[in-house]
Order: sequence, then C-alpha cells, then structure tokens
Amino acid sequence: MINILLSIIGYDIWFYISHLMLHTQYLYIYHSEHHKNIINLTFLDTYVGHVLEGPFQGIGMFLPYLFYSVNFLEWIIILLLLNIRGMLRHDFRCAWLIGNHHLLHHQYPKYNYGEFWIDYLCGSLKN
Repeated sequence: MINILLSIIGYDIWFYISHLMLHTQYLYIYHSEHHKNIINLTFLDTYVGHVLEGPFQGIGMFLPYLFYSVNFLEWIIILLLLNIRGMLRHDFRCAWLIGNHHLLHHQYPKYNYGEFWIDYLCGSLKN
C-alpha cells in the first residue's frame, strides 16, 4: 500500500513540474491542444493532447521506482487510480465528487497546475 501511495505522490510532484514546463512559452505549443475545450469538458478531454505529452507527464509515476520495487498488481492499481482520477478531474459532471480544482485550471491556465496540496504549497492555487 505504501508503494502505491509513494508512486501517486511521485506522479503528482512530477505532473506539477511538467505541467508548469508545458505552460512556458517554449513548450505551450505542445500543450495548447489540451486547452482548446474549456466549456464542456468531459472525461475524454483527459487524453486530448500532443502525442508526447502523455508519456512526458507520465514519467513521474516511475520516479519512485528508483528507490523501491513495485509488483505488477501494484502497478496496475496505480495506473487505474491515476487514470480514473484524471478522468474525474476533467469532467464537469464529476465536480460534485472530486471538486473543480483542475476544471478551474482550464478556465484560468496560470493556476491549479496539479493537485490542490501542491498548488497550495507552491502558491499557484486559485479557488
């Protein structure tokens, strides 16, 4: 269980850093496709983006593996949890369940790059 939690935290930290990088003037061209739809986001918008964006942001899940090993079942659980959370974060219909933190990012792209706790700590939080 601790491996799953550490992997998700590792992913969250890398996602925040990589998402900030994707919003720079040099890399936004690769990320802009993900931000085209800001009105009626659905879970499918989770996977809209440049072909390199997903692998670039997904690297964070593997960073903790430099320090410990994860078995196949844990890896599947981590992938499922991260994908489900990503889909919920992009769908207005799920805001009642998971909040609107990431939905606000699509309306105000200079805020809410990652999870609430990271944005709070890094000063990029918009409520």
